[in-house]
Amino acid sequence: MFPEKLKDLRNEKKLTQKELASMLILSKNSICEYEKGRSEPNIETLIKLADILECSIDYLVGRSDDFGLINSETDFDNDEKFLISTYRNLPIDSKKYFLTTAKFLLNGLTKNKN
Repeated sequence: MFPEKLKDLRNEKKLTQKELASMLILSKNSICEYEKGRSEPNIETLIKLADILECSIDYLVGRSDDFGLINSETDFDNDEKFLISTYRNLPIDSKKYFLTTAKFLLNGLTKNKN
């Protein structure tokens, strides 16, 4: 669970393994090993990863399906939280489809208002 979530979240943030490693003061190889499930970060690194990737540690390690720290300054209703959590749990190809569909729907709504 952790390797997949780490890779998905890193890609979502548009970070390379090298960039993420640099932010954590680690080698690129460390991130590669985490994403392949060959190694696991220590608690200090896990905390930093959760901060950088803007999620809870529980989400990152698979203890919770709730993304956690969606945005501490904004109150989302349950539907908004559900959409964000669902989107963040999708594989990358499905995220692209989800966004394309949302843009199509918004475009249709905009045209109907005119």
